[in-house]
Amino acid sequence: MQPRISRKALLGGVTSVGLAAATRSIGDAAQSAVVGAWKLESFDERVANGSFKPRFGSNPVGYLIYTASGRVSATLSGIHRRPFSSGGTPSAAANCNESVHDFLAYAGTYEIKGSTVFHHIETSVFTNLVGVTLKRGFQLRGDTLTIRTLPPYIWGTQSVLVWRRS
Repeated sequence: MQPRISRKALLGGVTSVGLAAATRSIGDAAQSAVVGAWKLESFDERVANGSFKPRFGSNPVGYLIYTASGRVSATLSGIHRRPFSSGGTPSAAANCNESVHDFLAYAGTYEIKGSTVFHHIETSVFTNLVGVTLKRGFQLRGDTLTIRTLPPYIWGTQSVLVWRRS
C-alpha cells in the first residue's frame, strides 16, 4: 500500500517525480519495518490527573499483526477475564458485557504517513468502529513499537501501547 501524501501539498502546488519516489520509499521503508507480529507488553491509559495506569491490568495479552500487503489485525485483552457461566440464562447478556469489558479486537487495512499509522477498520468486536479510521502515533526502536492513540479515542482517553516484535 502506498502512502497517500499529496505532492501538491508538499510542494505548494509544484509536483516532482523525484520527491514522489523519495516519499514512496520512506513510506515503503516504514511499512517494511513494522511488518510482522507484535506481542503486547503494556497498555496504559491517561487518567484524570494526567498520569497513566494499566488499562487491562499489569500483564495484558495481545498481538498486533501488520502484513506486507497492508492488512492489520489487533487483539488485546486482560488476563483476568472471567469465564462465561454455563447455560442460556438471563445472565447471558451480562456475561457478554463482562467478556468484552477488557477485550478489544479489530482488523482492516493500514497506511503509514511519517510517524503516524492509520488503521482503517473493516471489522471489530465494537460495531461502532467499523468504517472508522484510527489515527495512531508510532515510534519504532529496534524490536519495540510504541503506539499512542490519537483522537478518536476508543475509550475516551489517550492510551500508550508498547509492543515487542514476536
